[in-house]
Amino acid sequence: MEKLIDPSKRRFLAGRVRQEQVLRLPWVINESVFTAQCTQCQFCVSACETQIIVSDTQGFPKIDFSKGGCTFCQKCIQSCPEPLFTISKKQIPLDEINDYQDPWPIKLDISDKCLAKNNTYCQSCRDECEPNAIKFSYISSGKVSPIPQPTINLSDCNQCGACLSSCPQDAIAFDIITQDQRDIVPNNAIRHQEEVIHVK
Repeated sequence: MEKLIDPSKRRFLAGRVRQEQVLRLPWVINESVFTAQCTQCQFCVSACETQIIVSDTQGFPKIDFSKGGCTFCQKCIQSCPEPLFTISKKQIPLDEINDYQDPWPIKLDISDKCLAKNNTYCQSCRDECEPNAIKFSYISSGKVSPIPQPTINLSDCNQCGACLSSCPQDAIAFDIITQDQRDIVPNNAIRHQEEVIHVK
């Protein structure tokens, strides 16, 4: 087995280069805690039932929604031996998930690359959206469109990410509003810079 780089050396080197903008596991406390305490054991990668957890360029686990959506099975959390999460390792029933903090500090966005926005019929994202957060209507921004246009009800979006991999145009992304370390929020699972980034 290939020997892993000592974590302390890895973190030292990471601080000397521009760090990759990534989305970590659901309900991670924050990026600093995650990279300080994650041992890169890969248990979460093996446990993920949809195989959307992969390693970033430094070997830390991240979410790749291009591979599918999160089912919130919580197996990644239960398999992790470290205290990295804002929720307990005890299984939370799916019908109670919405009572907890959002799994990530993100919101869904559909760009102008969307086929429907370019007068080509497509509703693949809606078909994949289990909570029905994405809907299509012939009326958009007060105007009648010949092709149904997408709208997002962010309050219904559970952040599963299933719609991202279904889009033939890669027009769907999660907007992540990052923050300076001083203003970090408890469930911030991203690197902290004052900008908006897209995660696909």
